[in-house]
Amino acid sequence: MRRRLLRIMVIAAIAIGAVPGGPALAAPAEREAPLLRSTDPGAERFRPVGRLDASSQCTATVVSPARPPDPRARALVLTAGHCVGRFAANDVRTGVDAPAGWTFTPAYFVDTADRHKPFPVASIRYATMKGVDLAVLELAASYGDLAAIDVRPLELSAAPPPEGAPIEVVHAPVDGLPQDQQFLRLSRCRSGTRTDVAESPWVWYGASPNDCAGVAGGSSGGLVVQRDGRRVVAVLNTTVETRVSGVCKLGRPCEIGPGGAVIRPGTSYAIGVAPLAGCPLDDLACRLDPGLGAAPSDTRVAVRSEGARWDAALDARGRTHARIKTGPLGRTDCRNPAGYGRPFAIEDRPLIDDPLPAREDFYVLCVVSGQGSEWVPARFASFTTVQVDDTPPVVAPVVSARDLGTQWAVEPIFQIFEIVHYDIKYGAPDEIDCADPAGYRPYRRIPAFLDKTQAWRYCAIGYDLAGNATPPKAVDLNPA
Repeated sequence: MRRRLLRIMVIAAIAIGAVPGGPALAAPAEREAPLLRSTDPGAERFRPVGRLDASSQCTATVVSPARPPDPRARALVLTAGHCVGRFAANDVRTGVDAPAGWTFTPAYFVDTADRHKPFPVASIRYATMKGVDLAVLELAASYGDLAAIDVRPLELSAAPPPEGAPIEVVHAPVDGLPQDQQFLRLSRCRSGTRTDVAESPWVWYGASPNDCAGVAGGSSGGLVVQRDGRRVVAVLNTTVETRVSGVCKLGRPCEIGPGGAVIRPGTSYAIGVAPLAGCPLDDLACRLDPGLGAAPSDTRVAVRSEGARWDAALDARGRTHARIKTGPLGRTDCRNPAGYGRPFAIEDRPLIDDPLPAREDFYVLCVVSGQGSEWVPARFASFTTVQVDDTPPVVAPVVSARDLGTQWAVEPIFQIFEIVHYDIKYGAPDEIDCADPAGYRPYRRIPAFLDKTQAWRYCAIGYDLAGNATPPKAVDLNPA
């Protein structure tokens, strides 16, 4: 029951904004990048880059696989998948009408605000956060319409982002910036060695780390090119935030590999676009996962080892059989066909409830599925991840007591992701023992209003995502 309650509390925290609802890029940058003006040397290369107003404010770029594109064809823009909605780890969306009000504004320079022209977004051609974080959107405007305002598409690079090479990133951050400065900015930096990245529940393969300045909320989907280049090599995906704690959690992406999980503060990541290069205009995602395989649920982030099981329900998605393998995240490659078990009928085993290892670590459950002789290839395997965590939070509960004159408004303060839930109780000091587990109840995000007609003792126990508890915190309040 406690584990289920913790899941509900985390979902509620995401809903009210206490926990980030998607990959990072949702906080002010620690270092600003300079604003980009239309008159800056080389700025004409970046006229296809602009503001995307979709499910969130992001950056996007007009692209085309053909040079030159048919001027009558509807224009395509490229951005990050998480810019167009919330995705489970295995979700893929194709051919979906865009909600009313979504727009893309190219050439989003600070010195041309009076000439900005938004274009409606017609549809989501392709979007996913499974393995990559990419979205291709179709505008309700043609390439010819864009050419009329001197906006021409960029080509897609067939090569992965260069390792150790200088890059330029063009993006339009908004968080922490006044409205009159929320325009395109140019970051000159260096791309690092490609690595797999996890930000629960998502895993992205071959992401490119960088140390670019100014990456913040609104930068997602930003254009990445080689220094002085004209071909898209990647789009901005996520960054390691400082306002939350934890490893491989929302806002705290980690690099995963044979050595385990490593978090690198100050690092942002970009997703290469090479899989899109060479695909036809009407099927720009021809090499990406079509989303046809059975998928395990990803409702959990962390569990304690005692009695822990995978507890992953399989969504068949039209498939009748599946094979699975499990192992430590970063040392188990779902895309490698080796290591999968024997096929089984999904209707006979709709829930994967195998025991989890007792050792603290991050683990992955891989699923390939099929029907008859038609099986989803391992490179498109579905997956879910979980952390086995028996370590209590490393921070103590914090309790706020605001003076309202005749009352105190008392409430515990979340410390994401170290403390995501509290149990509380309070009463007269001679009647309340914080060390006694009796009488505690879940904190429902409503302060306790305590009259100053008596003394009070307020007790709080904090819990992390796995349900590990802090020692109780006691706060005594005495009338003046």
